[in-house]
Amino acid sequence: MRVAVHITHEALYKIGGIGEVINNLCTSPSYLSYFDKTLLYGPLFEYLGSPSSRLGKDGIVFYSSKDNYDTGHFGIYFNPILEKYNIDVVYGKRRVVNELNPKNKATVDILLVDITHIKKEIVNFYKYLFWEKFGLASDRYEADWDYEQYFRIGLPFLDLINLLFPSAKELVFFGHEYMGMPALLSLELHPDYHPQKHKRIFYAHEVAPVRRLVENLGGGDISFYNILKKAKEENLSLEDVFGPQDDWYRTPLVKLAQRVDSVFAVGDWVVEEYLFLCPETEKQKVKLVYNGVSSDHIDFDRKEISKEKIGKWLSCYYGFVPDILITHVCRLVKSKGIWRDLILLNYLDELFVKHNLKGVYILLSSLVAQGRPPHEVEKMVKSYPWPFEHREGWPDLIGYEIEVYRWVETFNKTSKNLKALFINQVGFSNYKCPFMEKEDLETIDLRLASDLELGMSIYEPFGIAHIEVLPFGGLAVPSTSCGVYFFLEKTFEKDFKPFYGVDFISVGEKFSLSKLKNLTAEQRIGLEEFVLASKAEEIFAKIPKTRQEREILAKKAEEYKNKLSWERIVKEFLLENLKTL
Repeated sequence: MRVAVHITHEALYKIGGIGEVINNLCTSPSYLSYFDKTLLYGPLFEYLGSPSSRLGKDGIVFYSSKDNYDTGHFGIYFNPILEKYNIDVVYGKRRVVNELNPKNKATVDILLVDITHIKKEIVNFYKYLFWEKFGLASDRYEADWDYEQYFRIGLPFLDLINLLFPSAKELVFFGHEYMGMPALLSLELHPDYHPQKHKRIFYAHEVAPVRRLVENLGGGDISFYNILKKAKEENLSLEDVFGPQDDWYRTPLVKLAQRVDSVFAVGDWVVEEYLFLCPETEKQKVKLVYNGVSSDHIDFDRKEISKEKIGKWLSCYYGFVPDILITHVCRLVKSKGIWRDLILLNYLDELFVKHNLKGVYILLSSLVAQGRPPHEVEKMVKSYPWPFEHREGWPDLIGYEIEVYRWVETFNKTSKNLKALFINQVGFSNYKCPFMEKEDLETIDLRLASDLELGMSIYEPFGIAHIEVLPFGGLAVPSTSCGVYFFLEKTFEKDFKPFYGVDFISVGEKFSLSKLKNLTAEQRIGLEEFVLASKAEEIFAKIPKTRQEREILAKKAEEYKNKLSWERIVKEFLLENLKTL
């Protein structure tokens, strides 16, 4: 029996990109053929609902130790481990369904561990072992619960795995990001660890200290990636240039990934970033494993119906049905470069006026990871025209959302033919946005109807959302700082490129290392304005503007659907790289 174990903070709920990747891997037919079982392993953050509903609406609870809830005789088997460490667990199964291709589904095992009251003497003993064997100084980081919880779930890890899969011939452990590293490292300290049987993969969805640097450098991606290139020529590492990064617990955990069997990097930049951080790493150990995009076959008429429905909904507020729908679906973090959208929109608005076109830009993004509760959304809708208008303070605008909405308001005050709409919610469904029910709109309608998806991030290891519109005939506009840009360049032929990569990096290539490090945010914005002013017409020219143009684009994109698919990624990248271990 071959078992895949994913160590992740998104074992129970899909919060962001990692959950999306795991969801798509687990529902891929090739993955399901290769692995006999899949377990999602992570911390139990809180006890929600009743004992039988601890694993959410798509889960089935077999055993919850703290609740004395046992549907079989699981307690008999778990108790020795629970008593050894003084931990609690919730164990069961969870149904995973591919949202954009519901035919792909799977059932996975799930084990959540409550390590809140784990025996202190065991924790301290392992912290000593981690320092002695790996040089990891836990005393620097133990005040941070994020570090502490992922360290702790690693301690009973192999004991629990052996209990659940005693007959497994091969176990492949995927440690997703820094959160999975303590569990991967703990295997080396266990007497039952066998390198031939236990394969350890660090799944690099990003390089954490690089994200921090890019987001905090005044010059963002323009500075960082030019510094990387220049440093590479001079054989300088990231810490040679920027100094030690071990003040943040994520850095040493990510650096220790050199010890595992392989690092799966989701994009070309991630490969470069990891080797920049850890130049002593064997290059062949860092493997490129892209992400993909999910889509079922959609008739072109279905796309047009979605476009018509969204157009009708938007016209009720704006007084016009948009000819062009521009979207940006993302997490609300600085790295997404949302201000770049507004810069580009100003130039596009001029072109829309010139060509007598009307358009709406929809930003679907929220600071609330799981989205605002439906009853809070209903409350806003009854009080004012949310999401077309907003108010500061919960349940509406909080934190960074306030700044983003101010950008949107500023743009809308002066724009003529193009308007911006900020929907601060996760998802576009009837459940997340109850008022959508009467409009008969779902998240899939937004992806189908989109003519142009923006994604000009300053840090984006891959960027799945950027290409979700491609199979339906939409145009993707990522920055060349996005991993997905390289994937698209390698996937599409020269005569058909339904994407446009905005290259901000090259504008700084002649700057010195010192100037790049000291570039201010104001200077960067000036450079971004310069780049987008020169690219706006080219981007505008690629946007499908008529039904005929949309249909041609959709038909051509259909030919590439398999090349963009998760099934191809699993077969050609994930499994091929696993077979070399």
